[in-house]
Amino acid sequence: MTDLHQHLLDRHCNLELHRPILDQEEGVATFYLWNMSGNLCGYQQYRPDAGKEKKNNPKEGRYFTMRKSPTVAVFGVESLHLRSDAVFVTLGRFDSCVLTERGLPAVAVLSNDPSKDVYNWLHSLGRKVVVVHDNDKAGLRLAKFGDFAVATGEKDLGDSTEAEVTNLLQKVELLLNPMV
Repeated sequence: MTDLHQHLLDRHCNLELHRPILDQEEGVATFYLWNMSGNLCGYQQYRPDAGKEKKNNPKEGRYFTMRKSPTVAVFGVESLHLRSDAVFVTLGRFDSCVLTERGLPAVAVLSNDPSKDVYNWLHSLGRKVVVVHDNDKAGLRLAKFGDFAVATGEKDLGDSTEAEVTNLLQKVELLLNPMV
């Protein structure tokens, strides 16, 4: 069985900031989801030892997300206090954790089909919206939500090397602050 605490640290999760509930015996980490008003509106459970195959009971899968409908629920609202002219948006929680670990405000929409409400919410923050996405159908759909979009390349951001993340953030810096 995976040591959840160490596994989450290895996946760049700031346990003090994101404060998941860890059930080591069951092998489940539960992350809260918040809306723009700061209200708890759902949760996502993560079971690193579960396979990726579909289960008859979705609560037994690697990821199980429960959120109130209709509402805008994202992971990472607690990182928005980090100072930046931009907010970073990803599909996956661990992708956003990579950015937050570097001191950047990042949220994950946890959906391959985010709604117009998510778009409106992101743009109401008064910051440039930078989408960091994979080069797949879901990532390209999310890219339309940002003022800027940067593709991760071959891997998810959460699986990228330090050099790959640094290279991506240099591209973002050029987008946000083009040379005049």
